[in-house]
Amino acid sequence: MSHAMQSQLHLDTDSDFDDQCGNPSRISILGPSASKGELLETLKALQIHIQRLQDENKSIKEENKTLLADKPKRKRRADTQHELSAHEDTITIYAPTQDSAFLDELYHHFPESLHKVMESSYFSDLVLKSIPDARANEIKKLRGVAGDIFDLPSKYFTNTNFERATIPEIQQLLGVSSATNQIYKTFPPVLFPGLKEDGSLKTVFGNWELLARILKASLRGVTSLHDRSSGGGGAHTNSLKWSVHQITPGAIAWAAAIFLLSPDTEFSSSGLGKKSSINYKSLFYNYKKVLVSKWTTKRIVSIVANINRYVFKVAKGPAIDSAKQEDHTNAITHSNRSVMRSPKRGVVR
Repeated sequence: MSHAMQSQLHLDTDSDFDDQCGNPSRISILGPSASKGELLETLKALQIHIQRLQDENKSIKEENKTLLADKPKRKRRADTQHELSAHEDTITIYAPTQDSAFLDELYHHFPESLHKVMESSYFSDLVLKSIPDARANEIKKLRGVAGDIFDLPSKYFTNTNFERATIPEIQQLLGVSSATNQIYKTFPPVLFPGLKEDGSLKTVFGNWELLARILKASLRGVTSLHDRSSGGGGAHTNSLKWSVHQITPGAIAWAAAIFLLSPDTEFSSSGLGKKSSINYKSLFYNYKKVLVSKWTTKRIVSIVANINRYVFKVAKGPAIDSAKQEDHTNAITHSNRSVMRSPKRGVVR
């Protein structure tokens, strides 16, 4: 019997489920060689487990309100430490859930004809080898037109030895004070209209044209940035190869990551900047979380419509699948609670 099936069988009774909730480590995330059935069963078990944790957490909060009303005040530090300790198991479950959601998305991205092959080690090795090469080519392509994207001299980006951290205009876009004190923010000024930061994030991604330029160059080719015709970009663009006709939350989140502006020259497989120590993986999930949770709001709908119009020369807004919207929102909201923000040098906050 597979590990995923064993995990699922543990949930058959209320008593077993309660035991499972008390010991999240019993649900294991399978490796790349796992079958479709195992991945889906494990993901389902995690989603059910999280729902129970949510219900328990809500109940605990209500009990805490009553207890706090009846007890004398403690020192704030002691309260915080006790609260974090009590929910340590709940907090740590979200990172593997995020990985499960990603595996499910990846599985459905590939054509059905490849699903059986995906269970082989050959397929996983091939994908893992291809991803860094494709990413490096995409970054190299974007560096060639980054000057046009950000309205800055192209040498800042095409010369790999250029110290971007010393450029005042780039410092302003990233919201850092100097080349020696580089504390990178999760939501830098470049993501806001007029570079005016908004702590409430009500205007984040409002500087949509920069994001649209990045996406247009990536999806329709670098020449499309200067091509005014509706069909610019050629016959071998990513948008045609991938059958992309409109922008998704993941696409905007990918474009919003500040790698092109950062001092990093290579994108490591860990997603951690070698020079900047920026956690690009963390940035991506934070951006995607905000976008998915606000995807149907008037402001985000308007931003997406503008980007779609700029990239694809269309006048319609995004098509929204309400069922998928709910699934993505749950997965991303829960998984990103595990993201830690630190004010240390080079770490996004």
